[in-house]
Amino acid sequence: MSDHVKVYLKGKPGHEDLHFKEEDAKLIRKLREKNKEEADREYRKTHAEHCFRCGTKSLVEVDRGEIKIDICVNENCGAIHLDPGELEIILKNEKTVLGMRKSFLSIFKK
Repeated sequence: MSDHVKVYLKGKPGHEDLHFKEEDAKLIRKLREKNKEEADREYRKTHAEHCFRCGTKSLVEVDRGEIKIDICVNENCGAIHLDPGELEIILKNEKTVLGMRKSFLSIFKK
């Protein structure tokens, strides 16, 4: 003897569809975020040696002790780029500033 049981689930029509829409939306957000991170990483890699001011690939790194300063050697630019925290290190010692100034200017002398 077999008994048949019918089960009725109470819920709104389309409730399951709503769940899948929410899951799809989460997945899409994650994929967009991952894509953005990859694009940002690729952009930074491609433009690593480009001057922020003139846009040319003309940055040269000058090593002055614990500080590495990027200088644009483009004749019409000459921008100086500091990494985070380097300005504070420079300002701690006035002699360092004077020495760096001489070093910077010597690069552009012909």
